[in-house]
Amino acid sequence: MKTGHIIKLETSRQCPVTVGDGLIEHLEEHFDFSGYSSMVLITDTIVHRLYGRGVLATLKATGKKVSLFTLPTGERAKSLSTVERGYKFLLSNNVDRKCLICALGGGVVGDTAGFIAASYLRGIDYLQLPTTLLAQVDSSLGGKVGVNFKGKKNMVGSFYQPTAVIADVALLQSLPPAEMRHGLAEVIKYAIAMDEGLYRILERKEDNDFSAAELKDIVRRCCRLKAGIVEIDETEKTGQRAILNFGHTVGHALEAVSRFKGKSHGEAVAVGIIAVAKISQRLGILKADDVERIKKLIAKFELPTSCPGVSPDALINAIRFDKKTTLGQTRWVLVKGIGKGITDQTVAEEVVGKVLEELCR
Repeated sequence: MKTGHIIKLETSRQCPVTVGDGLIEHLEEHFDFSGYSSMVLITDTIVHRLYGRGVLATLKATGKKVSLFTLPTGERAKSLSTVERGYKFLLSNNVDRKCLICALGGGVVGDTAGFIAASYLRGIDYLQLPTTLLAQVDSSLGGKVGVNFKGKKNMVGSFYQPTAVIADVALLQSLPPAEMRHGLAEVIKYAIAMDEGLYRILERKEDNDFSAAELKDIVRRCCRLKAGIVEIDETEKTGQRAILNFGHTVGHALEAVSRFKGKSHGEAVAVGIIAVAKISQRLGILKADDVERIKKLIAKFELPTSCPGVSPDALINAIRFDKKTTLGQTRWVLVKGIGKGITDQTVAEEVVGKVLEELCR
C-alpha cells in the first residue's frame, strides 16, 4: 500500500488532504467509494489520455456505474457554457444526489467540476484529484469553485468544500517544464507571503528539477499553510483568507486583459508578485534588497518579471473588478519582508499606475 501524508482540513465539512507518491494507482486505499450510487469522472482531453483510462478502470472496479465527461483544455473551457453542458450530461445519465463527481485535472477542471457539483441538485459530493503542481498546492483545496464570465476571472462561483483531496506527486512527472514553472509561481506566493523557510529552500535550489521527495515536501508545506488559513476564514468573512490572494490582484487583471490567452495563471501571478513587491517598496514597507531577491527568484524559475506591451490603463480598469474591491476601493495584499505578507491595505491609484507603467514598458 502506498501511504500518504494526511492533512486534516476542518471547515463546514471535513476534508482530508492526502499527499503522497503513487496514490492514484491505489485510489480505493485512500478514499471510501462505498456510499455512492454512481460516479462521474470529469477531466480534460490531455489528462484523460495520460491518466483517465487508469482512473476509470479503478472506479469501475468498485462495481458502480461510472460515466466520463471530458472538457477541452485551457482556461476558456472554464465557462458557464461548459457548466451547462455538464448539467445536461448529468441529467442524461440520471445522476442523483448520491453520485460522486471525481475531478481529475488541473485548476480549470477542478474549479469547473467543483462548481457543477456545488450547484447540481443543490450540491453533490466531489473528490479532487489534482494533476498539476498549481492545483495540488492551491486550487484543489479550500473550496473555491467557479468559472469566468464576460472576460472576468472567477466571477461566478461558490464556496463548496470537496469531500477529499488526493494529491499524487507522481502525476507531476509528466508535466511539461512550463506547467511546473506555472505551479512554482503559487509556491513562491506562499513563500513570500507566509513562509520564509520555504523561500530559503527555493532560493538554495540550484536547478529546476525536483525529486518526488522534494515535491512531496513542497506540496505538504503549501497545503498546511492554506489549510491553516481556510480553517479560520473559510468564506472570506474576516479578511484573513485574503493573504492567499497575494500577487493575484494584478495577476487576475493581466489574465483578464489578455482574455486568458498568452499568459498562464502562474505567469500572471509571477508578474503580480513583482508588482506587489514594487508597490510595497514605493510605500516604504519593503526593502529594495528584498525586491531584488524576489525578482531574482522568480527569474531563476524562468517566470516573467514584467509584461511589456500590455496597457497599464487596461490593467487599472481590470483591477476595479477585483473581488477585493468594495465601493471603488481595492484592498491590497502587500509584503513587508520575506514571509511577511499583510492584508487589507489601501494603495493610491497613482502609486499602482506608476508601478504598472514600469512593468509594461
